[in-house]
This record gives sequence, structure tokens and C-alpha cells, in this order.
Amino acid sequence: MKQSEISCFETGWQQHSAPTPETSIPQITLVPVGIPPKMLAALQVPNKPSMRYVCLTYQATNCYVEHICGGHTNSFWVYSAFIDHFAVAIHLIGCDLGSDDSYPTYGLLLDQQQNQVWLAQYSHIKKFLKNWQSYAYPEPKLTREQQEQISKKGFEKLMQSVKEFRQPSPKELSAIVEASMHQEQDAIAAITAYLDAYLPEAITIAQRRVAAATQNQDREVMSYLSLLLARFLNKYQNN
Repeated sequence: MKQSEISCFETGWQQHSAPTPETSIPQITLVPVGIPPKMLAALQVPNKPSMRYVCLTYQATNCYVEHICGGHTNSFWVYSAFIDHFAVAIHLIGCDLGSDDSYPTYGLLLDQQQNQVWLAQYSHIKKFLKNWQSYAYPEPKLTREQQEQISKKGFEKLMQSVKEFRQPSPKELSAIVEASMHQEQDAIAAITAYLDAYLPEAITIAQRRVAAATQNQDREVMSYLSLLLARFLNKYQNN
């Protein structure tokens, strides 16, 4: 369901369509899988309206998670369970989501509301997130005095939080780490089980791509597909 914004002016009502990935991002591709259960929770992303759109890339030697409220690094293993699964990886051929040696040129945009996964150039995704933030949560027009009051109150709240912060004990810290590791392992198992259901379709797509690459003598794609298929066969033969 498309969102829309209705604004009232002296001249009457004006309606503006909400930006959506398919209408706002050029050369975007819908990856034919949904968002695996438990994945975003393990990446510390709650399912709420302000976090509807989430971008995943690899930066700073880890998974990088972005939304309109900011960005943070998180579990590489949860990220890898998703993007390296055969059902997803077959759709990412030739798309650099980032590595230890490269800045991402592509990213995955997840729509929590529609349960969709989109693939697009990273720069376009970042622009979309900015535009969607301006649409969904526009900054109010404030006077200079109001801005100063808000900044002052925000600083006072921050300082109060610093004063109230209590360093967890070694036992508490150990419990936090153990709970985080359990959540990560649970998420990886859930992601794998969910994506396994898409394997028959992914294998069919791989066969078509192998045939096309062979006919076009595309050695780069053939090399990547061979590696992907070998990794896939090795994984499931050992299970």
C-alpha cells in the first residue's frame, strides 16, 4: 500500500506520493526472497515505522546497518548467513556490497513493511533514505531561540544519562555477551532454514545463468558461478 502526504495550503489541498524504492531508485532489482525471521533483531534493528527501510552493506571490516536514524556495525556472521546463502548470492553476481579492500558500490535495501529485499547502487539507496526521511519525518521549522532551547535540553539530558550510567559488573557483562552470542546463533539458524526454502528456484536460476554465460563466453561470470556452485555443493554434501 502506497503512502501519501496531504498538505493544506491557502490555495487548497495538495497530495504528494511517498517515495518508494521502485519509483525513486534507478535500476533497482527486487531480490525474490523475503526478510528472514530474527535477522534484523539480531542486527539490533527494531520493526517500527521509523525503521521501515534498512540498508545492509559491508564496511569497516563488518556488517554495516543503516536507516534514517543512523548507522552502526554489527555481526558479520549474521550478515554472511544472509548474503552468502546460495538463494541470495545467486542474485548478487557482479555487485560489490563492500569488502575489507573496497567501499560498497551496491547495497541491499530491506523494506520491513512490505517484507521485500531490493538490490541497488549504494549511492542511490543513501539518497533514497534521505528523501524518505524528509518525507516521513520532516524537520520542523524552528526559530533560533527554539533551536537553542532544544540543544540545551538535549545536552542536559545527555549529561544526566552519563551521570546515571553504571558500569556492569564482570558477571553482568558475561551474561550480556552470552545472551548476544545465543541470539546470533539462533538468528543464523533461522536465516538458513528460511532461505533453504528458496533453493529450488535459486538452482533453476543458476542453471539458466550458466547456460547464458557459456553461450556468451563470459569467463568472469562462469568463474563466479563455478565457485558459488562448488561452495553450495560442499556445504550441503557435508550436512
